[in-house]
Amino acid sequence: MNYWDLIKDAFWITLRNRYLWFFGFFAGVGGSSNFNFNFPRGGGGFDNNDFDRSGASVQFFGQLPFDDPVSGVGVAALIGIVLLGLLIFLVFVLLAVVSNGGLADSVVAIDRGTRRSFGSTWRAGTSRFWRVLGYYILFFLIGLALLIAIAAPLGLVIGAVFFGTEAAGARVVTVVLAVLVAIPLLIVVFVSLSIISQFALREIVVRGESVLAAVGGGLRIFRQNLGRSLLVWLIQIALIIVATITLLLAGAIVGLVLFVPTILLAVAEYTTAAVVAGIIAGLILLPIVIVAAAALGTFNHAYWTLAYLRISGTDVPSSRRVV
Repeated sequence: MNYWDLIKDAFWITLRNRYLWFFGFFAGVGGSSNFNFNFPRGGGGFDNNDFDRSGASVQFFGQLPFDDPVSGVGVAALIGIVLLGLLIFLVFVLLAVVSNGGLADSVVAIDRGTRRSFGSTWRAGTSRFWRVLGYYILFFLIGLALLIAIAAPLGLVIGAVFFGTEAAGARVVTVVLAVLVAIPLLIVVFVSLSIISQFALREIVVRGESVLAAVGGGLRIFRQNLGRSLLVWLIQIALIIVATITLLLAGAIVGLVLFVPTILLAVAEYTTAAVVAGIIAGLILLPIVIVAAAALGTFNHAYWTLAYLRISGTDVPSSRRVV
């Protein structure tokens, strides 16, 4: 497999079919292979127990006018905001599911010489909606199960040591060893799962497999092409790093230019004008960021789709491609 041709073909498909960027935005941000089970906790030194012990909570909540009609409006507004947020999240998930199926189907069709459009891509995504949704749910459950399978034994060992001894040295050594075991194990497991998930999605779209059969097909392709699969993944990581650095530098330059009036007005203490200028600059910068994310998401998706075609043996001669 020619990896340079793989990158080049994905680039030209992305550049020449810009209607795919709509789907690439949702497929990229809600990517099919991003399994992140880290739930960060905010740090800042605030302790709820200290707040409770000080009696401040009683004083604070005791002064809230819950019987005041204004507070009722505030609660209703808060509930409305939460419901609106859930609705936006649901719409985003639905669009991510449709985009992943439609984008993979259109990239395959374009690579095989068939012209596609926004409408045909949308229809391809909706026609595979339930299977792609099932794929998302299944891989989330698989990832969660693997995470528990790794974390639970290590947690039990750490807990047993902490329960059995108060020696600080033994506890520190146990935690360090657990981390040294967990990190490489998590990397191996979740990198493998990420690659298998990429192949499984294309098995659903290209071959029309069921969700369970697609998982088996993705595992088979990965196992039979381990070296090439890992190399494709490593190349993608390198491309993402280069693209991210480039976009950050370009974004910093553009952002600096756009926010120069805001900075000057703020220094001159024209606060209202500075706020207005900052909002305008943000509104100009936001579409640029969205378009860049959409293009990058489309490229990444096309890259994995073409890699699947070449690795699985369902590729077509380059002379027949129309991009």
